[in-house]
Amino acid sequence: MKDKIVNLLVIGILTLLGFIVVGDFLVALKENRPVDSSIINLLQVTITGLIGIIGTYFGMNSNKKE
Repeated sequence: MKDKIVNLLVIGILTLLGFIVVGDFLVALKENRPVDSSIINLLQVTITGLIGIIGTYFGMNSNKKE
């Protein structure tokens, strides 16, 4: 059950992040402006958070096997 929750969480966050980033890139392209720096910051923070979530999940699974 935890496998499905972690997978759903990661896929959902990446999907939402993808929509936000693609939307901002399209608006920036249409308005001929640079990409908003807050979107780049959002990408960095979100990817760091996902690495933490996935790392914790794998760490918990390795403890159970030992």
